[in-house]
Amino acid sequence: MRSEICICQGLNSNCKKCFGSGFISTETIDKSTNKGKGKKKQQFESFLPENLELLSKNEVEGIAVKIIGDLDLKSKKQMQILNSIPFNTNTFRRDFSDKFELLGLLEAEKQHLRNELLLIDQEIILKNYKSNFKFKHFLSDKDVDVTSNRQLKELIRAYKKLKNA
Repeated sequence: MRSEICICQGLNSNCKKCFGSGFISTETIDKSTNKGKGKKKQQFESFLPENLELLSKNEVEGIAVKIIGDLDLKSKKQMQILNSIPFNTNTFRRDFSDKFELLGLLEAEKQHLRNELLLIDQEIILKNYKSNFKFKHFLSDKDVDVTSNRQLKELIRAYKKLKNA
């Protein structure tokens, strides 16, 4: 996923485009310019080559590290968006529908990356490699149900407890 620098450059924490991160994904920009047109199925960038079985151990590990890094980045972005939503209002779903839509897009991308990581993991098992990959972000290995207010609030609470511990 490519990203561009936002007009606010990350200086406005209430920015509607980047939500204070300073970066806008180009898919979000394209989507906002094509609003009235029909929805297309999302295409995700793949880190995996066509002949995965021909790769060396270092190449397989390098691909896995890239996937995990991208997962961590998307998880961090999801947590920034979640923390910017005021769940204490009655109309937060309506008022911040664009944020929930972006959360859903990020979750779909994360699911795609997890599927690729599963294929890498199967290749590691087939070749009897030893590896111990770890996620660096709390949400990287969690499935986020964007439609469940309760789960979103629980994830925020658990993340804050983890950060304070």
